[in-house]
Amino acid sequence: MIDPADQGHNEKGQPGVTQAALFGMCPCCGTKGLWAAPGQFAERCKGCGLEFGRHELKGRGAYVVVFPLTLLLILAALKLDEAVRLPALALVTIWPLLVAGTIVTALRWAKAAVLVARGRD
Repeated sequence: MIDPADQGHNEKGQPGVTQAALFGMCPCCGTKGLWAAPGQFAERCKGCGLEFGRHELKGRGAYVVVFPLTLLLILAALKLDEAVRLPALALVTIWPLLVAGTIVTALRWAKAAVLVARGRD
């Protein structure tokens, strides 16, 4: 196994935040397997052994991402309802899927950004 500390800070060819978030690529070696669940890091990288768990956003750290995004989604729902007047069944079907997808994507991106930033220090 390769020690991430021995690799230096060569950033060329390493996946960025977007690739890490969307495709689950390790920011250190590029191996897939960053995510164990939709919004949860795996324990460690299968390729280089980097421990993802110690970089996990816990507690209030996720509020910075979730709270403003939730507020924007609520405002968007109110504006859409005012403009279009969709039936209640459509709203009950559309909004939970949209909210869940948006929140999970934002959390994945934020967690990947924290991981990449800490990995480059």
